[in-house]
Amino acid sequence: MTTDTLIEFPAPIAVKAMGLDADDFETLITELVVPHIKPHPVTVTTLPSSGGKYLSVSIRFTALSLEQLHAVYAVLKEESRVLYTL
Repeated sequence: MTTDTLIEFPAPIAVKAMGLDADDFETLITELVVPHIKPHPVTVTTLPSSGGKYLSVSIRFTALSLEQLHAVYAVLKEESRVLYTL
């Protein structure tokens, strides 16, 4: 895998995970991602789908490296309840 990137680190990043709307989905995503971005402050926002079946969880933080982003996306990819990531 190449490490070439157009992103200059540190950089403000928003990672989004989408899945079925359940009471604990926001908590699940936060608990998966935050250990990879501590101690930096994060902002978590949610947006339900128009039909209410799905929930989008966005986590905004300052990414320090491409490796850090890869770690965040890897942990989300491993979670079966995450249907899509952006």
